[in-house]
Amino acid sequence: MAEALFSQSWHHVEAIRFKLRSHADIHRHEYRGHLWYVLQDHVTGQFHRFTPEAYQIIGRLDGDLTLQEVWDAVCLRLDEDMPTQDELITLVSQLYRANILMADVAPNIDDLNSRHKTIRRKKFIQRLKSPLGIRIPLLDPDKFLNKTAHWVTPIFSIWGFAIWLAVLVTAILLALINWPSLMTNTSDRVLALENIFLMALVYPVVKTIHEFGHAYVLKKWGAEVHEMGIMFLVFFPVPYVEASEAIAFPNKHQRMLVGAVGVLVEIFLAALAMIVWAYAEPGTLRTIAFNTMVISGISTLLFNGNPLLKFDAYYVLSDYLEIPNLASRSNQYIAY
Repeated sequence: MAEALFSQSWHHVEAIRFKLRSHADIHRHEYRGHLWYVLQDHVTGQFHRFTPEAYQIIGRLDGDLTLQEVWDAVCLRLDEDMPTQDELITLVSQLYRANILMADVAPNIDDLNSRHKTIRRKKFIQRLKSPLGIRIPLLDPDKFLNKTAHWVTPIFSIWGFAIWLAVLVTAILLALINWPSLMTNTSDRVLALENIFLMALVYPVVKTIHEFGHAYVLKKWGAEVHEMGIMFLVFFPVPYVEASEAIAFPNKHQRMLVGAVGVLVEIFLAALAMIVWAYAEPGTLRTIAFNTMVISGISTLLFNGNPLLKFDAYYVLSDYLEIPNLASRSNQYIAY
């Protein structure tokens, strides 16, 4: 027991005072009745999930206590569940390499540069691992969102939902009434050369509104949105917004709404388009409305609304079930 509890390397680190950097925040979460802590790095956008036992360590890294004093306090608090010195060294080392911790020792510039290069290399490798989903950041929309959020965020309320539902019901009734003409020569209309060109113009507009839906819901609960750009999904360009800050929300229903709002926005656009199509005269406006319905419908049914793909519905389901990394856990279960 003594050999497992103590480390031969302890004397190298016991007097060091570690402190969480200012760009790191800790959030308390609950998954399936179990308490977890999520550490958010605002610089890299990464999240680290820890047990309550690990939090007993991380929460004491305030720059005032030495690592020995931290270990003594944690051992007293956790008693039989106390960590070994090697476990403490491993945890602190991981956080230090991730540039989340600072120490009261003289900074090693080469070491800092090495850590920054490692972080950038990991990000680059992560992008290469997803060649069919390459992201190209284009702008930081946070200031624009801050200036306009007070106009948009009231939509995400019970009154906004009532309007959304009323428009949807109206659109469904109109679709049923106009079903024969709506479905006449559908494939010919969709695949016509001039229509494909028009659809290519409508598609990015629909998807951009979809992504702004994610961004404004994040703003509703005080999150920051610093990245928006183009993602090549199977070599097809689609807009995206970096919405990972939703992971920090302790309330799972808030996280679920961030994930679901894109689909809800597209359903609303499709419903509005149905109403326009039903009352518009044949022409460009009616064709645009028809294409909006097709794009929003196919996107919702096959992609964003499909929990089997790692798009919006997948993350909503993961938060609803309170199972982080649902896909990898499912694969492990199937393999088992």
